[in-house]
Amino acid sequence: MPAVASAEGPSEEEKASQSLYNKGRLKFDAGDWVGAEDLFAKSLAVYPNAYARLYRAASLARLARCDESRAELARFAPEAVAAKAREKAKTMVAKVAAMCAPTAKAPSTPVTATPASATPAVAATEAVSTPAPGAGTPGTAEPGAEAARPPEPVAPAPEKGRTKAGGAKGAIVVSPDGQGDFARLEDALAKAKAGAVIHVNAGIHRLSRPVDVTVPMRLVGDGRSSVIVGDGEGHVLRFTGKGPYEMHDLAIEHQGGRWARVIVVEGAEVDFRGLKVSGGVRDAAAKRGGEGLLLLGDASGTVTGCEFSGNALHGVKLAGKAHPLLEGNTSLKNGKGGMVWFEESGGTARANTCSSNGQYGMAVVDKAAPKLVGNACADNRRGGLYLEAGRVEGIQDNRCDPYLVH
Repeated sequence: MPAVASAEGPSEEEKASQSLYNKGRLKFDAGDWVGAEDLFAKSLAVYPNAYARLYRAASLARLARCDESRAELARFAPEAVAAKAREKAKTMVAKVAAMCAPTAKAPSTPVTATPASATPAVAATEAVSTPAPGAGTPGTAEPGAEAARPPEPVAPAPEKGRTKAGGAKGAIVVSPDGQGDFARLEDALAKAKAGAVIHVNAGIHRLSRPVDVTVPMRLVGDGRSSVIVGDGEGHVLRFTGKGPYEMHDLAIEHQGGRWARVIVVEGAEVDFRGLKVSGGVRDAAAKRGGEGLLLLGDASGTVTGCEFSGNALHGVKLAGKAHPLLEGNTSLKNGKGGMVWFEESGGTARANTCSSNGQYGMAVVDKAAPKLVGNACADNRRGGLYLEAGRVEGIQDNRCDPYLVH
């Protein structure tokens, strides 16, 4: 159950969770259940927002992921929302439960996201409202506000067309058990055209060599049970060109002793969500490798709700003029820094947690000038925030003790 807000207002974790929840509601109200569920899950990873839990359950029900939907409903407590919204929340719980009842008609496989410009497949019955001070999560859109919405329809009927286990209609399905379009991920990547959606089923997906991705595409997994593993030199996955590239709900690991970064982005726009990135190996003599995520050039986009851990150098490194939004991520137990900015990189880092790293939680060096807001650092060996040039502009409300170099 979410904690009641203190007199000082919501914490940075609550604010980050709220931001992700609000984005999820926009997708939910537009009928994009895939995108909505993803954002609600990320919201919950940052802070246990009761509204995000309820709407994630609703999104999962519409995707026919009923076991997961029921699990979220079991964790949802109506008393965790504002008092005026509880009856409507209970009504919504009943509707979601009915959608996943044995007699409910539901799609046999997930459906693809509906474009915002299209007519929404389903409209929510609940409107956005703000709970009274001290009730529920501050500023949260609660079920059952006064504004009218169209009535809640039943779950959509299954779409016609070829689908395979784990994949939405139209997606390329990669499954190690042979039940998809490809058994090997690298084969699917080699043949995918611009705009492709590749669903990476649960299992271990071993790459025989480092892979370069050069055309825009979307890679979607089944959570951290979908594991992409590489042991080559240089990188596991590298994204070049303009993109956009999306990766959601995957674990990407480098194994073995060859030097490598795990993921490299060179000048592209990305949308990375719900990733676990680990195993970067450092070649100390040649001073190369060891990063979990390396963003170079004009790299942009968003990295949300990801974990970067167990990399020999840094969890996340930005260089060149990279300027993404890093929000609600965790970077821990990396050899040196949790998140570091070099050269002329920037962008915004908001509500991230950097802990138990070998040197600093965060570091800003060279001419880098990111905006750091509401981040937390703990138990890093040499300090929370290293500021080589003593820059303080754009650094607000962080729980990271600064180490200023004069």
